[in-house]
Amino acid sequence: MRNIRKLGFAVCLITFCAAARTAGAGVDEGKQVFTDKKCITCHTLGDQKGPAAQLGGSLDHVGGKRDAAWLKDYLTDPKSKIPDAKMPKQTLTAKELDDLVAYILSLK
Repeated sequence: MRNIRKLGFAVCLITFCAAARTAGAGVDEGKQVFTDKKCITCHTLGDQKGPAAQLGGSLDHVGGKRDAAWLKDYLTDPKSKIPDAKMPKQTLTAKELDDLVAYILSLK
């Protein structure tokens, strides 16, 4: 029984450490994707406001409202989540998508 507890603790510790290591992974890269893809054109973020900001609205605090799976689905096919979405489908590599989602999730 004692060995089972030790094994369970070790598994939890390894899982926690792996999650902690990847939690910040991609955020800086995702911010660069956000900039490169000119997302600010249709969105606001803090005091930044694009010329068509009324189309996409604010991204402030969106990281606290959505999860990674929802964001990935939305970015690849916005109408799959919001049928009347004005946002176009995004053409991103898998890494760009992961990084952008990491960045958006950091906006809390």
